[in-house]
Amino acid sequence: MAQPYIVINRHPPEDCEPMDAGLEKIGPHLKGRDFYCTCPFGEHAFYMILEGDSSEAVIAGLPAEWRPGTRAVPIEVFKLPD
Repeated sequence: MAQPYIVINRHPPEDCEPMDAGLEKIGPHLKGRDFYCTCPFGEHAFYMILEGDSSEAVIAGLPAEWRPGTRAVPIEVFKLPD
């Protein structure tokens, strides 16, 4: 089983429009995935939860427009008790 990673990208407002071009270049492994974008609310960033063999591999699977300033941090995912 591949390791889950939280993908974190923070960027200046002027980078939003160039990053939009990446939407047309997503690979099949990203189609239908959740993309958490905080730009409309003033904090220019996006987040995703993806799986991969390494941080480098996860970032390499993103469109080139999304890679600058992006980190992929390994995470442990578990359910909180009821």
